[in-house]
Amino acid sequence: MTASTNAIDLNKDSIVKLFFYYFIPSLCAMLAMSTYSTIDGIFVGNKIGEDGLSAITICWPIFPAFIAYELLFGFGGAAIVSYFLGKNQAKRARLVFSSIFYFVALSSLVIGSVSFFFAESVLDFLIGGKNISYEVYALALEYIKIIFLGVPFLILHPLSDIFVINDKRPLLGMTAMIVGSASNIVLNYILLFECNMGIGGSALATILAHLIGFVMLLSHFLRKKGALFFITRFSFPAIISSAKSGLPESISEISASIVMMLFNITLLEISGKYGVTIYGIIMYCGVVFFTILLSVSQALQPIASFNYGAGNFKRLKQSLSFALVVVLIIGFCVYGLFFCFDHYLVALFLNNHDVQADTSLIQDTIRAMSIYYLGYILLGINIACAVFLQSVQRTLSSFIITVCYTIVFLVLILPPLSARYGLEGAWISYPIAQVLAFIVAICVLAYEIKFGIFSGNLPSGKILWKRKKNRV
Repeated sequence: MTASTNAIDLNKDSIVKLFFYYFIPSLCAMLAMSTYSTIDGIFVGNKIGEDGLSAITICWPIFPAFIAYELLFGFGGAAIVSYFLGKNQAKRARLVFSSIFYFVALSSLVIGSVSFFFAESVLDFLIGGKNISYEVYALALEYIKIIFLGVPFLILHPLSDIFVINDKRPLLGMTAMIVGSASNIVLNYILLFECNMGIGGSALATILAHLIGFVMLLSHFLRKKGALFFITRFSFPAIISSAKSGLPESISEISASIVMMLFNITLLEISGKYGVTIYGIIMYCGVVFFTILLSVSQALQPIASFNYGAGNFKRLKQSLSFALVVVLIIGFCVYGLFFCFDHYLVALFLNNHDVQADTSLIQDTIRAMSIYYLGYILLGINIACAVFLQSVQRTLSSFIITVCYTIVFLVLILPPLSARYGLEGAWISYPIAQVLAFIVAICVLAYEIKFGIFSGNLPSGKILWKRKKNRV
């Protein structure tokens, strides 16, 4: 192992030191990752205009769906890998890692191929049968077909990153994400403005950038720089265990995809392309907000999983308490930054022609952002609670919180509020949903404090990898 992998002691170092050791690289990496879609939106909005921005917004739900698939095995597998490393069982950790990587690599090729051949059906599903202009539909179809060709890289890149981080190499994960993000910016400019490849050039730039980041991360495992590297064994029980453990986070992302579709369909119904354009800008800027909050939870995960495996329940309490304080402070600070610079952020996505054609677009988008982003202040707490409980294998508790902050309350309140109050009702539905989810998270956490993981007991249910007949 290199010196960098021994730079910290997850058993003894202070929670604050460990948190920032993981948080800062994770934050840089996640911010870099979040710029992939944001950069696409900025370049396409300025080069192609409002039609291009609407087209990408319509396609956007496919990205959380791919991330959901990666998290199903990656996040759950990472929690199990950290658990085994905490138990000083590196061989079992390698078996879990290798099995997941082989399975996801093969299955992502199948997913990408099938999706490419049924691209039109997928697009029709995304717009829910609503009428959109021929120009927007054609642009969306061109973009989505090229994206489908790069599905393996879109999935394997973040999958590799999460295992690199759990192998105590967060700086490498950060570097790979930053290099990939920078490549995306350069490639977007070259393919869109210099080569005039249109919206397809933006999709190709995204794929190539993910490929570059993935190759950098892959070298860590091939060169055996840490505890995790490829072995010539495969375990289906490891796949099943990882999927069970990663289910809450996966559901979180697939729910986000469904919510995006629901918003797009609702907005097409009440305001057509105009509302979808505003929502696209909200999401392009909001993904930065979201990833900053998610970085806190990603920093919490390896600390919690390791100390859970080591049986140190006191440090579990300390890590969760510290993460909740940090994520709440970050939520208020980031909302304040968006409030101060909202006009400049919105202007990044619109060319002069679109602004002159509709002078109210910027002001309506700014107002929508100021309402919608209120929900992000509590979203960070909801995510941190769910990720922590997943990291210590309280899957059901994590699942309850996850479905509440992602989909349950939004599905219930978005249709009636938007039907009665139009766009204003659509935007306010998100913060209301997060408030309701926060109440649920507090209740679940109170239960866990009294009866669950903080009592010092292992989960009541048997863990799949501990069963002799399915030992991995």
